[in-house]
Amino acid sequence: MKKAARLSTAIALTLAIIICFSSCGIVDFTRSLVSDGTDVTANLSDNTTNPYIPGYSESHTQNAQVGATQPSTQPPASTVPSNGKKPQTTKPGTTTPATFEPTTSKPNTGIKEEPVKDIQDLLFATDPNTASEVLTKAGFAYDEEQGIFYTPLYPWQRYFGYNVGFDVAAPLTGMIFDTKRIEFEYEGKEWMVQLWKGQYGITAGAEIGLYNRDPDKVMQYDCADDEDLIEMQFDFYNQGQYVFSRGPEKHWWLTGFKVFHMGIPFTITMDMTLKFTDNAMATAFLNSLKKQQNTDILNPIKYKRTGSTIRIIWGSVPPGVSI
Repeated sequence: MKKAARLSTAIALTLAIIICFSSCGIVDFTRSLVSDGTDVTANLSDNTTNPYIPGYSESHTQNAQVGATQPSTQPPASTVPSNGKKPQTTKPGTTTPATFEPTTSKPNTGIKEEPVKDIQDLLFATDPNTASEVLTKAGFAYDEEQGIFYTPLYPWQRYFGYNVGFDVAAPLTGMIFDTKRIEFEYEGKEWMVQLWKGQYGITAGAEIGLYNRDPDKVMQYDCADDEDLIEMQFDFYNQGQYVFSRGPEKHWWLTGFKVFHMGIPFTITMDMTLKFTDNAMATAFLNSLKKQQNTDILNPIKYKRTGSTIRIIWGSVPPGVSI
């Protein structure tokens, strides 16, 4: 038993380090496994409330889609989240609250990853006293329903802010991604929303970051404070196929990473929704976004605005998705 426990801890530590530092060039995963076409339509949600942020709600969803009608044949979820709360289910035939026009159901991922997910579940969900602790110290959390890793609201990385040097050094650590920096001014501060998508070592994933700084600062941005958080959400597609979702939730760094999933930046699409504080902030952001809209042929940007909410599709529009 002691040997098994040591082995489990060692595997967990190794995986956590790989995720945290994006492999550092240790592993080069060069192929994906094609599934047998099994349909994945389960729709789960786990909402928790943060006592430190008024109105804050954190949601981890599987196949979440704004305005999508839930299939009437879908059985209710039986999995109980780690926080002990029973997941909320949508009654057959009902519709979730919509911000934009409904689109069709998301396609299958096309990737056979169940063996990997079983190992992840064993390490990070079944045995939370060892592996999960290691993962938490690395600044990440595990979403058992989708089999993805993500950053919670208060990881240690939040204390270090952001500067462009992080992106410059990224290829040296096995991270190959495309990024967009949307910089704008609002209420006396310089703001930036940064987007990333691509290959992070042995994982493929995406990020949305929210930063600001005083005008007298140069280069370095601060991570947004709790009172400056905005609601974020994104759906992750690879080669036109839906893989996972994150949010919607108030955050400053919304991320998602799929282990042993290969994604070239220009084959990945992010379907995002950003809900800003007010119309003035949304306008300032959108004016900056428009300047970058036609600068990248391989990664086109499309957007739609509704009040202070802006939906963005970065990359090729997946089949069945409209904006």
